[in-house]
Amino acid sequence: MPAADDRPLTVIASFRRTARLMVQELIARFEADGHTGLQAAHHALFENIDPQGTRLTELAWRADMTHQSMSELVDNLEGRGWVERRPDPTDRRARLVCLTPEGRRLVRRGIEHIAAIEAKWQERWREAGHEGDVGRVLEHAVRQEERERASARAAA
Repeated sequence: MPAADDRPLTVIASFRRTARLMVQELIARFEADGHTGLQAAHHALFENIDPQGTRLTELAWRADMTHQSMSELVDNLEGRGWVERRPDPTDRRARLVCLTPEGRRLVRRGIEHIAAIEAKWQERWREAGHEGDVGRVLEHAVRQEERERASARAAA
């Protein structure tokens, strides 16, 4: 990779690169803990699963993935012992993807790591001149955009 990059850095590219760097650091921290085999793609399941379990179709929708891709991801994580499929108590025909005890430990540790990573990046943003809480700003902007899009769909 060249030392100097003259391409314009858009906000979209900055978000994507920041997210990639944060997830890479998360994976490195897990590896340092002895949890090998985690991949960036696994993040799509862990950030979208509910504590009581979630249907595969819902996980795929939340992660903006195809059902087939999420199914492959679940198969991979199930093989590692981090998730399991269980019958849905509200619909015997459906199954829930649930965290195993090891998966729950992994998520708890991940939350600790994410807090540390976000704090480090928040400090970087302060050094760059942003004094506010970037997390709150982004959450507000995302929720506002989602509300506006939902209203536009409902009006159409």
